[in-house]
Amino acid sequence: MAFLSGLFKSKRTTGSEASAASEPELPFESKDGSPRRDDVDLEKSSSLGKEDEGSIIAGATEKIELTPMEALKWNVDGDQSPFPEVAACVPNTDDPTMEVNTFRMWVLNTVFVILFAGVNQFFSLRYPSLSLSYVVAQLLVFPIGRAWERLPTWRVGYGRFGFRINPGPFNMKEHAVIVICVNLTTGTAYAMGSLVAMTSPEFWGRDLGAGFGICYIMTTQFLGLGLAGLARRWIVYPAALIWPSTLASTVLFKTLHQPQENEPANGWTVTRYRFFFYTLLGSFVWFFFPDYIMTCLSFVTWIAPTNQKVNTIFGMNSGLGLLPISLDWTVISYAGAPLTTPFWVTANCFAAVAIFYLFLSPILYYTGAWYSDYLPLISSATFDNTGAKYNISKVVNEDYSFNLEKYEAYSPMYISMAYSISYGLNFAAITGIIFHTYLYNGADIWAKFKNSRDGGEDIHKRLMNKYKDVPDWWYLILTAFTLGLGIFTIRYWDTQLPIWGFIVVAWGLGVVMIIPEGILEGTTNQRIFLNIITELIAGYAMMIKFYGYNSIKHGLDFAMDLKLGQYMKVPPRTLFMAQIYSSVLAAVVQVGVFRWMLGNIENLCATDNTARFTCAGTRVVYNASLIWGTIGPQRLFQMGQTYSQIMWFFLIGPVLVVIFYFLYKRYPNSWLRYVNLPIFFNSAGNIPPANTTQYSLWFIVGFIFNYYIRKRAFDWWKRYNYLFSAGLDTGVAFATIIIFFALSYNNITFDWWGNTVSDNTYDSKSVPWRTVAKGTHFGPGPGEF
Repeated sequence: MAFLSGLFKSKRTTGSEASAASEPELPFESKDGSPRRDDVDLEKSSSLGKEDEGSIIAGATEKIELTPMEALKWNVDGDQSPFPEVAACVPNTDDPTMEVNTFRMWVLNTVFVILFAGVNQFFSLRYPSLSLSYVVAQLLVFPIGRAWERLPTWRVGYGRFGFRINPGPFNMKEHAVIVICVNLTTGTAYAMGSLVAMTSPEFWGRDLGAGFGICYIMTTQFLGLGLAGLARRWIVYPAALIWPSTLASTVLFKTLHQPQENEPANGWTVTRYRFFFYTLLGSFVWFFFPDYIMTCLSFVTWIAPTNQKVNTIFGMNSGLGLLPISLDWTVISYAGAPLTTPFWVTANCFAAVAIFYLFLSPILYYTGAWYSDYLPLISSATFDNTGAKYNISKVVNEDYSFNLEKYEAYSPMYISMAYSISYGLNFAAITGIIFHTYLYNGADIWAKFKNSRDGGEDIHKRLMNKYKDVPDWWYLILTAFTLGLGIFTIRYWDTQLPIWGFIVVAWGLGVVMIIPEGILEGTTNQRIFLNIITELIAGYAMMIKFYGYNSIKHGLDFAMDLKLGQYMKVPPRTLFMAQIYSSVLAAVVQVGVFRWMLGNIENLCATDNTARFTCAGTRVVYNASLIWGTIGPQRLFQMGQTYSQIMWFFLIGPVLVVIFYFLYKRYPNSWLRYVNLPIFFNSAGNIPPANTTQYSLWFIVGFIFNYYIRKRAFDWWKRYNYLFSAGLDTGVAFATIIIFFALSYNNITFDWWGNTVSDNTYDSKSVPWRTVAKGTHFGPGPGEF
């Protein structure tokens, strides 16, 4: 991590400061914890107003990016957020007279939830698939809401049960509630993959009926909502938890609904509104080139298509992708949103990629560690001892139960080097984040347990105090109801999941991880991937994966939406009811669409389906259930097995967290304050199927915008950075829809050299360094494992 030292070395650090004891003396904080005025050149003139004073103090944070530890100590009592990202993107005023709980909001909410949940569920089972993102809804709702203003203002009903057809101007709060609810449903529920696998005759063929499907999907969703609500004081209310990914949405709301700024920003006078639509148009047009017109990426493999080392190092399919050359926004943002992620976070992530994948993985691969040289360097598939894809049918009986004799006569299961490293890093991240949270945030968590307002409330939370909050007991009732419904679901239908497994393991995992994960994502825009650890546990009970993983995934999604509601000043009780309603509606729609497809699309999920409804995503879930539910994790990771050394990462994670914590306490003003080991370990969780290209591009773009431009053109960065991210995302989303319906759906391809040149490379064919002669094998033979 030496490069981190040079990159992040504080300009304020001196030799004496480097040896300072215990608590870090922040550049903007005095010994007693109050903001330090002398370091921000604050004039002591009595004529300086409170608002001006707050602006100058906030200016200190513009010169550096705050770490979570520093941000949590910041004084948030001013009339503007002290965090420039929030101040630039979120209105610091509120109009309590705005109507939110309107007939228009509920109608548009219902229509868009049904539309997006239904369309996304329908096309999720097709290859290539289509997913309508929430940014599409954010843009489409706006003109419809404005057109609604022309309807008559008739009133229907009487008293408290009456409502107006047209409540007046379409406002930002109505818009926000609709988008929040659509955001909950744009992606099909994660558990839908398992439901399709259980139900379809092409897979398990155990159709438990529509009732089971709805209960199953609802419980996986509501477990997260209950956890998020009960953890609000730790992961939603604190000002330091800015939830960076929400800011692209808030700045777009601000652009669409508020007057435009005309003051120059580093010479730029274009309004936010025009800038957004210019970006959207450019992103829309450009995306046709890398996604359809010329899809080849790695020019190095064209030059040497049959050189295995060249293809492994530079390839984009099964190689590392060493030269990060691409202007495809989906590639640049695959590893994360580079414009909304703090640069110090991006640097932590890229440090891990550089150390473990660019440096360590080729060494381990070409020296044959874990027999990986017989496999592709990067692959998410599983293999046997001949280098072929693992044939699960060779180790199971007709009822898919595990057959040990067949297994011993066939082969152990092997995974690629990149996949092995990914497992180890994920193990370290999961145990590391628990220790990290206790050491770095334990005192704050305990203080907020005793008093939810400890640490102060920023302007946005104070403005929300005007509205009736959702009491904790509402979320307790929701959680109790969900646990009851979950117990009913797993017992009434034969799911083979014991009650203790559902409550203690699946829900208990959410209880343990929701606060550490929420603090991490709320401050860094990163979350620990729990799919691997839940797969490990699921080797003993498969449904634990979907309940355990979803309790955290949806919990964080709900928490992010609660923060967005706070930023938009949406009355909490209205948002609570809208989230409950939308989640139930989406579950019914998604299960209903699937049941309709099951009865009306011939050979649904078959590999030879003529309409290409092959259920590719479900097939991955099905294969994982076979692998982890039959062979089980014990035959990969237990003592004496091929990958048993990886289990040491469970210990390595917390040990390194403790070491770096005490180093940070010893040198609080050094570059060590920017080291976040849970992020470091978890950063490369998308490898495989991603490679280092996506992470390198993410780092480069993050450096340009969130380091270089932020320092050199801060006014431009404040006004346009997050809007630029929203414009790029929206343009790609609309281009994807057009390409899908106009071209891909009709099987219209653009067959030319630029789209086929990489088809015959070793990278494309996933050729390993060593191959197995016919009739032989690598590793232990039959009866030896």
